[in-house]
Amino acid sequence: RFAIPNFRLDKTLIDDEIAVLKELGVEFKTGVMFGKDITVDSLKAEGYASVFMGVGAQAGRLPGVPGEDAKGVFNAVDFLKDVNMGKASAISGNAVVIGGGFTAMDAARSAKRLGAEKVYIVYRRSMEELPARREEVEHAEEEGIEFRLLCNPTEIVGYNNPEDPRDPKNGFVTGIKCVKMELGEPDAK
Repeated sequence: RFAIPNFRLDKTLIDDEIAVLKELGVEFKTGVMFGKDITVDSLKAEGYASVFMGVGAQAGRLPGVPGEDAKGVFNAVDFLKDVNMGKASAISGNAVVIGGGFTAMDAARSAKRLGAEKVYIVYRRSMEELPARREEVEHAEEEGIEFRLLCNPTEIVGYNNPEDPRDPKNGFVTGIKCVKMELGEPDAK
């Protein structure tokens, strides 16, 4: 709910689906942490015959390259949550989104809506291997998102003014270095 943009999913649909589940007798317990407040064993002790966990992607990832700690670098899940909760501010300049799945498409389209001049999706494989549905890719392209395919980040570059360590721009991301990729033969992955 909190990481899916409104342009992709109307939240009233989620509310309607939850209402149907409640009418069917499903009980919702919020504010409960699995592993702390409840466990599989405690649920079975309460009489539950089986336990299904379908939590979805709750945590985003950074690319694991030098410079990812620069100011202005966010994982997409947290960025989308901030957008949905009204915490994200306007974006000036360009934005780069690394990845080719649904979250990447949502983050890129959200960045564009927040005012980014140009938005690029950097993905290590070709268009045919993008995990996002073709429809999502087409929407991104229609909104002016540019794709840099067969491209993988190697470093995020940050601004550093050694002459003035108090320069407010110090530490902010200024660019991204990538290496051009080439598709190999498909393997087990």
